Amino acid sequence: MVTGQLFSMLQGNKIKSKDTSLIILNKDGFTFTKNLSSEFISKRIIPFSVTEKTDKWINDNLVNNYKVEVIIANNSSLFVPKILFDDEFIESYYEKNDKIKDTDKIISETSENHLNEIIYKISKQADSFLKKISNYTGTKHLNTLIYNYLTKENKGNLKTKLYVNISEDFFNIFIFHGQELHLINSYSNEGRKSFLYYLFYIIEKKELIKNKFVVSFLGKYDCFEKYYQDTLKYHGNIEFMFSNNDKTRKGINPFIIDLYENYIWKS
Repeated sequence: MVTGQLFSMLQGNKIKSKDTSLIILNKDGFTFTKNLSSEFISKRIIPFSVTEKTDKWINDNLVNNYKVEVIIANNSSLFVPKILFDDEFIESYYEKNDKIKDTDKIISETSENHLNEIIYKISKQADSFLKKISNYTGTKHLNTLIYNYLTKENKGNLKTKLYVNISEDFFNIFIFHGQELHLINSYSNEGRKSFLYYLFYIIEKKELIKNKFVVSFLGKYDCFEKYYQDTLKYHGNIEFMFSNNDKTRKGINPFIIDLYENYIWKS
């Protein structure tokens, strides 16, 4: 069964926050969104280390009265239960998840329900670039935003749901039992075969019964259509969040732009 439901109430409304610009940053560059239009800026064109180019781009594109929100879109974040978190050990926590280089800056933030602390890293060059933006309000990790959203959407739900967010260079898998997060894993996107392997490895490991739970894709995009088709061959119960989104949307992580346009900026 394929369902294209979900959140039609959010469709067709105008965005409230037209005074906000959005930068989605990854290892290769960033997607920039302002006034409902998006473009991908590669670091090969505007490397963070070349001050003159970055300063000119900031002056040309980021108007002073625009608030700039920055999303870190990488596959390296760590969820630590808030009750166990101690800021003094932030690097020790993270080193169990990924290596920390001298060029990295470690950041943490609290989920909206105050149950988890999310730890992640950005490069110090990227951090210096962002600090040049006058109305820069700080960073949020992609997984934090998705987690905050899914906990709200699962309010009152008692069933198990598996959510998949596909990006150009990685994909995330979330498993919720009701509002409770039972798993979040991220993998490099090395193609459809690798995607299917990890998806069904997780399903087997968590002992989920085939077709007795929903695989919910976050957004529906033409560039990932074959991923959906391949999943459907082995699991008949899938659905798409924001199914009426712009299916031609591209960029580092197309869903996060839809999440802002359809939910966050309308909240």
